[in-house]
Amino acid sequence: MNQRLTVLVLLATLFNYSCARVGRPTGGIKDILPPVTISASPDFNSLNFKEKKIKISFNEYIKFKDLNKQLVISPPMTYTPIITPMGYPSKYITIKIKDTLKENTTYTFNFGNAIIDNAEGNPLKKFKYLFSTGKFIDSSRVKGVVHDAFLQKTKQNIIVMLYAADSTFYDSIVYKKKPNYVTNTLDSIGFDISNIKNGKYYLYALDDKNNNLLFNPKDEKIAFIKESIDVIKDSTFQLNLFKEIPNFNITNISQASKNHIIIGYEGQLKASIDEVLNKSEQSLNFISYKDKKTDSIHIWHKDVDTDSIFVKIKKQDTIITRHIRLRSKEIDSLQLKKSIESTLHLNDSLYIVSNTPLSKINDQLIKLVKKDSTEVSFTVFHKKLSNRFLIDFNKDEKSEYSLKILPNAITDFFGSKNDSLHFKFNTKKKEYYGSLTISLKNNNKTALILQLLTEKGALLKTVFVGDNKLVNFDFLKPNKYKVRVIFDKNNNNKWDSGNLLKQVQPEEVLYYPKVIEVRSNWSITEEFILN
Repeated sequence: MNQRLTVLVLLATLFNYSCARVGRPTGGIKDILPPVTISASPDFNSLNFKEKKIKISFNEYIKFKDLNKQLVISPPMTYTPIITPMGYPSKYITIKIKDTLKENTTYTFNFGNAIIDNAEGNPLKKFKYLFSTGKFIDSSRVKGVVHDAFLQKTKQNIIVMLYAADSTFYDSIVYKKKPNYVTNTLDSIGFDISNIKNGKYYLYALDDKNNNLLFNPKDEKIAFIKESIDVIKDSTFQLNLFKEIPNFNITNISQASKNHIIIGYEGQLKASIDEVLNKSEQSLNFISYKDKKTDSIHIWHKDVDTDSIFVKIKKQDTIITRHIRLRSKEIDSLQLKKSIESTLHLNDSLYIVSNTPLSKINDQLIKLVKKDSTEVSFTVFHKKLSNRFLIDFNKDEKSEYSLKILPNAITDFFGSKNDSLHFKFNTKKKEYYGSLTISLKNNNKTALILQLLTEKGALLKTVFVGDNKLVNFDFLKPNKYKVRVIFDKNNNNKWDSGNLLKQVQPEEVLYYPKVIEVRSNWSITEEFILN
């Protein structure tokens, strides 16, 4: 009986243990609620504020996320307050003020979404702590949106600033002095500067890369409203961010090969290579080429023995001289390639591109034939001493071509000639392509530049629009496209950025509101209303 009882007890124990191990506790319903403030000392919206320490308590443990990016203190303080906890969870926030506060001023600590609960990371969105050093809380506000003046998508976390329109204001204040009030756009394009003292202000937006609330035109974009605004009217504004075009300046000089120098620059290219000298100050035979895509000037010269050269750059009425020491490198050997891969699309052109400037093209030594050996007539277009030439011919659809360049057909700047070259390519059927027509409506502003872009924003085609309000793009590859219009106010066939000190706004750019899908063997017309 004792043995049977012992066995029964063991079996019961094992059964209860196994039952206890079936499944795991789920931990209950997931917390999706943000932290809640319990109290603040001094209290929220305190008047006649004179304290140096603020303590804000919460109902659960909290921590900070991206505090340096999210927190905006308005008006800005000269000395950054000490805010804890940093790096560990706590049920309260402490703010130690190191600055001397202005009299009769409302201060806002806008934490954005920086406060999150420790357990699940739920943010306390748009949390603010306000106080006033005067007898009331200022209540005026300025709202609006910030757009990039040229790009379709505007960068996040743009700073928006107000400067008082009084005797302390001057044209270049944004370079040297912090604003009276500030906010940011965080993860949207909208802004709202609240609790502003009544009065008139100048409004700016800034892509503040170094977070110092000052404008650095070399690296940062800016936007401005030309006239002062009156915040009592509670108006809404649109600010258009632009990057100023700097003055011409040489940024770097590098040696690509024994006879090839590259001069990098910034700003508008209002300079040219006047002369190239060897170390004995003898003038060298040279050619220069401006590469606008990389903001650089390429210089090729023929003296292979010199170990240094002097380059004279003419900038308006001034000559800038640069001494360049040459390293031991190989001389460029002539290399040629075609501008396409295996397919020449019906709206493309065939270029032969060189790594050195070309001085002579003998088209009698170039043959273009189809697959059936039928010769195709063509014309060569070459701007002397450029590094490419065009093979222009009437393309047949769905055909295979062979381009043969015989030896000595091409001579470059250094006298080098080509070896035998053979390029093959094909064309597609017309039915492979689609066409797009843009119908422009309500253009009563100025001359227009219409641009066709890829879905990712790469420029494909540019059309300068005259009186014709229908723009056709034929033989487009089946794909998704974007369209934008530049209002060319000064009629110089390009988009012009703005200038802060000259009070010049950037030219207006408008994007078609949707992505356009072009399909094979399909024609589509889109109406672009230019509002």
